[in-house]
Amino acid sequence: MIRRHMIMSAAAATLALASCSGSDDPDPTPTPSPTASPTPTPTASPTYTAFPLAAAGEFGTINASTSYTGDPAGAVSLGVAATDASFTRVRLATSNAIATATYVINEAGEESRFANANVTVQPAPSVTEFVFRTTDTATAGKFSQLEFLNNTIPSQVTTNTALQLTNVSYANWWRGDSTTGAKRITTSVFGYQTAISDMPTTGTQAYTSTVVGRLIDVTGGVSTVSRVGGTVTVSVNFSTGLIDLAFNLNRTPEGGGATTAYGTFTAQGSLPTKQNLFNGSFTGGSAALNGTLTGGFFGSQGKEIGIAFAASGGAGGGNQRLVGVIVGKK
Repeated sequence: MIRRHMIMSAAAATLALASCSGSDDPDPTPTPSPTASPTPTPTASPTYTAFPLAAAGEFGTINASTSYTGDPAGAVSLGVAATDASFTRVRLATSNAIATATYVINEAGEESRFANANVTVQPAPSVTEFVFRTTDTATAGKFSQLEFLNNTIPSQVTTNTALQLTNVSYANWWRGDSTTGAKRITTSVFGYQTAISDMPTTGTQAYTSTVVGRLIDVTGGVSTVSRVGGTVTVSVNFSTGLIDLAFNLNRTPEGGGATTAYGTFTAQGSLPTKQNLFNGSFTGGSAALNGTLTGGFFGSQGKEIGIAFAASGGAGGGNQRLVGVIVGKK
């Protein structure tokens, strides 16, 4: 009897389920169709404006600066050498039409303006820089000089292939209040920064680079302002963020004279994750320099680099300040 009761109960359950299955429902609820997953829209690669300029433009800069006070015929008093990457402290206005434009540079409120009448070196394919200079006949020793890398004026870009850069440039400003008064030197790089989303994250890249700057040297009661050049190698490991630089610098006195070796030293920088700007430092070397550097990447996938550096040192028993810029490309 127990077995028969179990079989009947199972049959009854089957009938009950059948009556609820909806198979005889004249208006059954349709089974929903699966929703297709949307195809992600690819992120468009950034586009970048390029040099030479097509119109007038205004730029913030990465820069280095120093100062000195006194008559360079004797021992001047040296100021601090420092770097800045705020893009607000030093700004400049430049143009593609040097014949008619006004060029302006401003550092923390101090400003100089230049017109075509102030050009001392015209832009031409044979030169690497074009230069403006003004002097004040009413104040002895008062001047302002601005030097641009020659890659911004159409049809006049330098034939130096290492400096045919399309996303980064430089402008260096040297000025003085009077023969015995304060003088200031500011070196700066500017251009079209790499978007953070477009920065490489793997691999090691060498950059073909150029270095320019100025050195103030006080040795034995004599002061010398020199133009600095030479060679520099730049390597960036985008996986680790490590940036290695090796300098081999020379100097040429501004008043004329032979170019002589200045010194060698190395520097390191650190690129934070998901950033396009970096900072670094250097110490020692044959130039006995201690300093800082700051820089950034410009153009698609960081294809160009711009760096400003500043240092204090005492090579050869002197007291020195050095500021300069490095520009390069993959």
